[in-house]
Amino acid sequence: MSIHQLISAIDDPAHRIVSTDLFDTVLLRDASVQDGRLAEACRRGAAIVGVDPAVLTRLRWSVHSSAYRAVAVERPEGDASLAAIWATIATSLGLEDAAVQTLRDIEVDTDIDHLTANRPLLSVLERAAASGKRVVAVSDTYYSAGDLHRILGKVVGRSPLHAVYSSSDLGSTKHAGGMFARVAELEQTPTSSMLHLGDSWHADVAMARAAGCTAVHLPRAGSRRRMLGKAANRARLLLATVRSGRTGTA
Repeated sequence: MSIHQLISAIDDPAHRIVSTDLFDTVLLRDASVQDGRLAEACRRGAAIVGVDPAVLTRLRWSVHSSAYRAVAVERPEGDASLAAIWATIATSLGLEDAAVQTLRDIEVDTDIDHLTANRPLLSVLERAAASGKRVVAVSDTYYSAGDLHRILGKVVGRSPLHAVYSSSDLGSTKHAGGMFARVAELEQTPTSSMLHLGDSWHADVAMARAAGCTAVHLPRAGSRRRMLGKAANRARLLLATVRSGRTGTA
């Protein structure tokens, strides 16, 4: 879709609310992978709170995986929570609340280091807000809305977003479809008045349309190059893990 077509869709008077995905739409990640970012955050945090970085990294990933398995079984419409993940880790390691908050903040800050702002899209959203449209962010994430505001403040600065909605806060996701109706309820408007933008064909287009929204697909340019970069990162991380396992320094 061209920029002119996007602006035309936003300008349509039928669309009173413009909602946008955040990650890989407004916030663009580099070629890093999630397990690499988590390992980086755990190394940084372990040095500050005085725990073994290898132990913290393994535990962080183990609790992450367990949290999402539990969600899939117990509440498939919902999402995991970063706060709950770190609370579980705190119990396992006997950490005080201050140390847990430090580790959680470092994880968010590490993600920030791998993000840049999509300035062209933000300019379009600023234009929408200036015209009287309500502009909101709708994200499937274990981050809370507070975490997302912090990330946006660091990466974007002043933002045209009037509200930020997190699946972990609302207990519903875009991926399962229920989040769109929930946001429409909170915004006191029908989904038919919402225009949603995002990079995921399933979550941001198919499920948005199924919920009654108008949806625009905004796939990231150069996605093949990023996928190759991420594959290379995964290969390097796997090799490092194998080597560390052989030397007993995992």
